[in-house]
Amino acid sequence: MFRHNIHKHLGGAAVAAAALFAVGTPAIASAVYPGVPEWYAQAKEHFDNTRNYMQAVIDAINANDLAATRSACSSAHDELASNLQAHLPTPDPALTTALQSEIDDVHTAMHICMSLGPNSTSADLEQADSVMQQASLHMKTVDAILATDLS
Repeated sequence: MFRHNIHKHLGGAAVAAAALFAVGTPAIASAVYPGVPEWYAQAKEHFDNTRNYMQAVIDAINANDLAATRSACSSAHDELASNLQAHLPTPDPALTTALQSEIDDVHTAMHICMSLGPNSTSADLEQADSVMQQASLHMKTVDAILATDLS
């Protein structure tokens, strides 16, 4: 199909993507920053959509299906770069910073993913994997901040 096995090389990215969007639904209560519960209620749909698109990326990687991987990456990119981005800034500056960092990293990784083709190198795949790992760290920060703000 193509020169490199994307599952082998993007396996770490698949794990990172799974962790990235395995976000639970925080209970909505009084927030450290007023307005976060309302912000989250409006943005939640985009978190959910992104989680679904990232699962499609994982599924396509696991199936070693390059076309499906590129398509799923495109969908995830659009959801983050357009829809979730539109909900920034948040009422909490730390949440805004962490979420923007996560969006930027996923944006970069999805562009690499969408450019994969038959002549992609191991270095291309490793770069996408590295950026997804970084995005995963930012999303853990987003989750922790949301948990605090929404508790």
